Amino acid sequence: MLKSFGRIFGITKLYRFRLVSSQVLLLISVLATVGFATLTQGMVNLGMVEGDPEAVLDIGFWMLVLAVIAGVTMAIAAGLAVFFSQGTAYYVRSRLYEKIQSFSFGNFDRHPTGQLMVRLNADVLNVQNGMLYALLLGLYAPFMLLATLVLTAFNTPEMLWVLLLVIVVMAALMALLVPPIFRNFQERQARLDDLNNALQENVTGIQVVKAFTREDYEIERFEKRAEAMRQPAYGAAWRVAYLNPLLVGVGQIAIIFGIGVGGNQVLSNAGLDVGQVVAFTQYLSLTISPLALLAIVIPMLLRADTSAERILKVYDDEPMIKEDEGALTSALADVKGRIVFENVSFAFQRPDGKLNPPALKNINLTIEPGQQVGFLGATGAGKSALVNLIPRFYDVTEGSITIDGVDVRDIPQDNLQQMVGIALQEAVLFKGDLRFNLKFAQPEVEDQVMFGAAKAADSWGFINGLPQKWEAPVARRGYNFSGGQRQRLSINRALTQEPKILILDDSTSALDASTEGRVQAAIPKFTHGITTLYVAQRISAVIELDNIVLLQNGEIVAMGNHEQLLKSSPLYQEIYKSQLGGGITAGVELEEVAS
Repeated sequence: MLKSFGRIFGITKLYRFRLVSSQVLLLISVLATVGFATLTQGMVNLGMVEGDPEAVLDIGFWMLVLAVIAGVTMAIAAGLAVFFSQGTAYYVRSRLYEKIQSFSFGNFDRHPTGQLMVRLNADVLNVQNGMLYALLLGLYAPFMLLATLVLTAFNTPEMLWVLLLVIVVMAALMALLVPPIFRNFQERQARLDDLNNALQENVTGIQVVKAFTREDYEIERFEKRAEAMRQPAYGAAWRVAYLNPLLVGVGQIAIIFGIGVGGNQVLSNAGLDVGQVVAFTQYLSLTISPLALLAIVIPMLLRADTSAERILKVYDDEPMIKEDEGALTSALADVKGRIVFENVSFAFQRPDGKLNPPALKNINLTIEPGQQVGFLGATGAGKSALVNLIPRFYDVTEGSITIDGVDVRDIPQDNLQQMVGIALQEAVLFKGDLRFNLKFAQPEVEDQVMFGAAKAADSWGFINGLPQKWEAPVARRGYNFSGGQRQRLSINRALTQEPKILILDDSTSALDASTEGRVQAAIPKFTHGITTLYVAQRISAVIELDNIVLLQNGEIVAMGNHEQLLKSSPLYQEIYKSQLGGGITAGVELEEVAS
């Protein structure tokens, strides 16, 4: 238990002097507090019983000094605890975010966005709170317990058994209630992932929910997940809520019991005086209070350990795309863009590490420099999977892919992804302005390159029609632009990168036929012979290309230009007839043909 939190706690070693200082200050605060309690014995015996005013003033002065020392040292220790807790949260969140940035697409398949958001926020906050209480109170109770035991054994040995009995009873109560709290916290955090995923999915797709009037269904679905999280959260909460008053109650009973036992010895002249009994009750209170505080600290530490384990599960995950230590950087100017697939097969990996059925099987394909190649096929045919292997978003399961004769696995990833520009299926923009988004891959590129790319992507006209033009604000994910505008801006961004290989992954699907035609006609003029790959479901998007690769069930079933395929491929003929024959120009999905 607390193994994961212990790993994160190791961060404090970077500031070892401050860490040791904080605990030394806690120890001084404990000793001052216990010393204050010890002086009450003299205050009662000399000041009250014997009526010595000078003793009252003298002892009172030293009690005041000890109270100030206890308060000041505790305040400084608290400040250091805040420093460590906030610093740990910052460090963990920063390092986790840095690790997430190193992940490849396969890692994100294993760690959904909703889960990562919980790790970066709620789990880090739990670790922060655990660090705060661990440093401020974690050793305070043991220090106090040891000090009171020593002073009780030295000052009132007749009452030591009472103190030990109280400690045993309170420890037994904590042992009974703490393990279920730990289990509840583990289940609660797991349910929080599920709840957060449902919330993110619903909010992201709220237009669909509204369009189909499924609000009641979504409310019911969310309530089920909220209830699933509430149950373990309630189980932990009521145990935590009962633990502290239960320990305090036991402590109050213990004080009454101690006064009774000690008072009886005073009345029977068995060796104790009134001052010793008062001092013992002070020791008893000082023992009970930190043990009661542990009732607050322990749940915090258990919650922190649960969250630390979840954070470390992500942090310890290795990127699925490994960098070859011997990889050599190629000068971009020397890249020709010849792509060769040799006996390539690929399967997506499940969260348990096993492979799904192959998405691509035995792909052999050569794409010459400057060639324009289209990939056509129904949804699930493997088009996107195939082009995603080129920039190594995923690695091949079998076979190899080379660019100019060099295996992509032997090219540094940064270098490879400078060679390859891609406009993904979902056109995502970032909050900021248009200039920032369009120069995302090459922030230092000249504006003229961006302007030329905008003309090729057919975004020049509507950008210049905006009041702020290239400084126009972009909302989160670009939702202040239409779907077609986002796609054109996404192509604009890919072209501004000036890649040697350009991939357009179904990136004109939201464009009308006229705009799509303009974009496809303009891109070759801008790219000047760059190898360009088009992924499409509409035959109109690839009909003019040099070569068309027809995919079905992860295999290449036909290949050639439009005229060749129209003569030789029955499937292509059927697609052509469905989409372009009889006056139909667009909108028929290929899966209808393939089924």
